Formats: sequence, structure tokens, C-alpha cells
Amino acid sequence: MKHSLIAITALAVLSCVLISGCTSDNEAAPAATPVLTPDLTFPPTTAAPATTTVAVATTTANPDNGPIQVMPTAQQINLELTKDRPTSKISLLYQGGPGEMFTQKISLHMYGTDGTYVESVMNDGKKPIPGNEIIVQGTRDGDRCVVYVQSAGTTYKVMDEQVFAARI
Repeated sequence: MKHSLIAITALAVLSCVLISGCTSDNEAAPAATPVLTPDLTFPPTTAAPATTTVAVATTTANPDNGPIQVMPTAQQINLELTKDRPTSKISLLYQGGPGEMFTQKISLHMYGTDGTYVESVMNDGKKPIPGNEIIVQGTRDGDRCVVYVQSAGTTYKVMDEQVFAARI
């Protein structure tokens, strides 16, 4: 009697697990949440921003024309892209998130309206820490910014935006 009760209980638990979908991996499930949640704020950290910047003048078409890719839910992170009105500096702030442990590298490609191209890598290409920031000099007009995140060995294009300075 005791063995049949244990077998029935185990069967019930296994049925609940299968019904809830806990055996499926994250890649099979559709990711419905966006990569960015700019309305979230996190306390500042003491980590100093570190970037590597390469500035190149170019007259060719923008090569980053692929689609935005949605990262798997468990690998998503929070990024905030802003442009300062008086200085035209563009800032990409890494705020961490559920995929923080998978994040290996973050890079920003900025295409200025004056034909300049700047590519910056957060934290000198090392694993970024929440609070790290990339700051590049933009133009007075709207600049195109493309952000790539390398997470769990795969590179995702997570942002492709025209950024303008906020008006007060």
C-alpha cells in the first residue's frame, strides 16, 4: 500500500511538471518581452565606465541593416540609450538584468549624420558590469545607433535607433 501511494504521488508530480511546460527549453518558447526597459532605474555602482572607441570617417552605406533580434528571456538585459542636448554626446548605459551572467560583450556602432562612424566596445571588450557606460560624441542632428550584445556565445542586434537630444 505504501509503495503504491508513493508511485501515485510521483506520477501526479510528473504530470504537473509536464503540464506546466517546465521540460521545454527557452529557445522553443517565443520571447514576447522587449530587450529594453528604460523606465527601470537601478542604483549606481562604483564601477568606472570603460570603453574602447574607434572613429572612422565613411561615406559608404550603413552595413548594419539586419533586423532587431530578441534575446531569449533568460538572457535579456536592460540598456538605456540617451543623447545629451547641449553636448550631443550619446550615452549607452548597461543596467544589468536577468541575463547579466550570460552577457559577455556590448558594443555600440554610431553613424553620424555628418558621415562619421564610431564603434565603441564597453569595458574594453571584457564582461560588462552594471553601471558601465559607453559615451560617444554625436552630431547636432539625429544619429543612428546600433547596439550589439554578445550573450552565451551568440551576438544579437538588440537596438537600431535614430537618437535625438531630448527637448525640454
